[in-house]
Amino acid sequence: MAETRHTAHIPEWKVKDVEELVEMISNSRVVGVVGVREIPADNMQQMRGSLRGNVEIRMVRNTIARRALEASAPEIRPLADFIEDQTALIFSNDNPFKLNGLLEKGKQPMPIKAGARAPKDIVIEAGETAFSPGPMVGKLQAAGIPAAIKSGKVVINQKITLAKEGEVVSSKTADILKTMEIFPRNVGLELRAAYEGGLIFKAKDLSINVDAQISELFAAYVKAFGFAVEIGYATPKTIGPMLQKAQTKARALVLEAGIPVPSMMAMVLAKAAANARAIARLASGEAAPAAAAAAPPAKAQEKKEEKKDEGDTAAGLGALFG
Repeated sequence: MAETRHTAHIPEWKVKDVEELVEMISNSRVVGVVGVREIPADNMQQMRGSLRGNVEIRMVRNTIARRALEASAPEIRPLADFIEDQTALIFSNDNPFKLNGLLEKGKQPMPIKAGARAPKDIVIEAGETAFSPGPMVGKLQAAGIPAAIKSGKVVINQKITLAKEGEVVSSKTADILKTMEIFPRNVGLELRAAYEGGLIFKAKDLSINVDAQISELFAAYVKAFGFAVEIGYATPKTIGPMLQKAQTKARALVLEAGIPVPSMMAMVLAKAAANARAIARLASGEAAPAAAAAAPPAKAQEKKEEKKDEGDTAAGLGALFG
């Protein structure tokens, strides 16, 4: 008796969805896998609207997304390993780093639920609150917040950490944070991995501070530029400052040595005249500078000796001028 085999029938809509995704994958510069857990429907619509023109989001079943990736080019298939939980595929022409930045900016603050782990230290600052005196004081105190009534206002007496990063948030803490409108979580599309140009970028590879990187590169450029000018390394960018530096040093040398360079004779003669006037003042025995005249009496003998030496020097220099 012949064996009868039954093959599973794949609905036509699933086949069509896979084919559409395969086409989108092949036509997109960047393909990403994002987590969409705990994003309310209205927030998702807002995110889609804010990203329109830069990113297209396709929310499909995980099995369909996985089949589409596995049916695509071999180098993109590893993206299927990041499909888990609640997932969506995104398509963009922006590079993965810019894409990750767009998704991070699109995140919105949300209340934390009881039983969730704190994404960071949840700190309540000391000071006045917007609450009116009444039952709120008891609620704050019950949640471990040192509150009191002062001058008709509810005041938190000291800064307190309600939950440290990674700790499970209790129901009392979650309720009081919501009442105080403190939202510790930023909820949005979580980029797990992205594909571009034959490479798979994981989320940790994309979490960089672009502004800080640019600042560091600029600082390195400034140092390299200064070093190149200092050592005389000629490039189209450094040749101008190098020539200016050489010109400045040459002018200083001409003035110091009194070299008769035609274009600088006015400056050389002006310096010589200034030196001559200074020597003439020394030769005429003009009063010593005020700082010297104000010397302590204990050093009077030393000042007399200095004046004697100064007078001898002035006399010697005066001889140069007849």
